[in-house]
Amino acid sequence: MKFLTVGLWGALVTGLLFAPVHAAEKLLTVHSQQAFEPALEQVQEVLSKHHFTVAHIQKCDGGLHDMGYSTDSYRIVFFGRLDEVRALSKTHPELVPLFPFKLAVYAKGEDTVFSILNPTQLAPLLDADKDLQQQLSAWEQDFRAVLGEMQDVQVQVAHAH
Repeated sequence: MKFLTVGLWGALVTGLLFAPVHAAEKLLTVHSQQAFEPALEQVQEVLSKHHFTVAHIQKCDGGLHDMGYSTDSYRIVFFGRLDEVRALSKTHPELVPLFPFKLAVYAKGEDTVFSILNPTQLAPLLDADKDLQQQLSAWEQDFRAVLGEMQDVQVQVAHAH
């Protein structure tokens, strides 16, 4: 049953990501002129500042090469807040596949791109009650704050030269 649930979640999230309507709101994305490696280090600090814990950073280059993509700079940063994960896993077990959150960090030309699923877009799929909608909105604001700071780093780095 767990595999069926994860499979359904994967299909729903994939459908959400690639549906053509309102695509700009489905993914929260920013570009930074900061180099990839320093940006990857900086985003960990920014996440920590916002009380998130980085659980793991996964290198995805090999799998992408196998699929025909050419990149040496693509990582997924897995992060979250343990207290939130524990509490919400009990009250809303349908959220378990969402945890930990996943932030894509990749090089695109000379820029570094940060991209994450907008959690408020999951509300209709989860038939979210008012409390869950508020939590999804709070996460969206947190994610936007983290991404905003990564753009600010770009400005500070540009002025430092």
